[in-house]
Amino acid sequence: MPEQGRPRAGSAGIHQRPDDVQEAPGTLVSAYMTQPPMTVSADTPSGVALSMMHTYGVHHLLVTDHGRVVAMLSDRDLARTVSPRAGTLVARRDDDATLRQPVYHAASYGLVTVRHDATIEEAAALILERGISALPVTDDAKSVVGIITTRDLLRGLLSCALPATEGAR
Repeated sequence: MPEQGRPRAGSAGIHQRPDDVQEAPGTLVSAYMTQPPMTVSADTPSGVALSMMHTYGVHHLLVTDHGRVVAMLSDRDLARTVSPRAGTLVARRDDDATLRQPVYHAASYGLVTVRHDATIEEAAALILERGISALPVTDDAKSVVGIITTRDLLRGLLSCALPATEGAR
């Protein structure tokens, strides 16, 4: 149950911050986001996107069309559209064809973004409210400058919650 007096995730407070708000360094999205984000063009074959994800150890790619970010592609999106038999010895022709499908068929559109100067708590609330696992991060000009994932947010929230152990044995 949300606390009274706190804005709900997704409210205007997520995207606009008053100029007088002072946050401790390290609690802002910009401190934990990955930048620059990895991107693929909308016509990239799904098999190429899967290989990129495996090679670089990422679970999300931003999809661009004519240089503009238009969608998010997750490994789960690809798992729903690429045959599990594709690229194996038991694959049929139609299984392998799923590797050649452009990523725009699998991507999620209607991006939900978060500003670079939002707090990690605000980003976490937005992710939970929307049932998503990553957010493109935008700058003051609304250009995408990074991506923040649930793993990034967990790392940030833990670093804020756990006391520093400097000098401790």
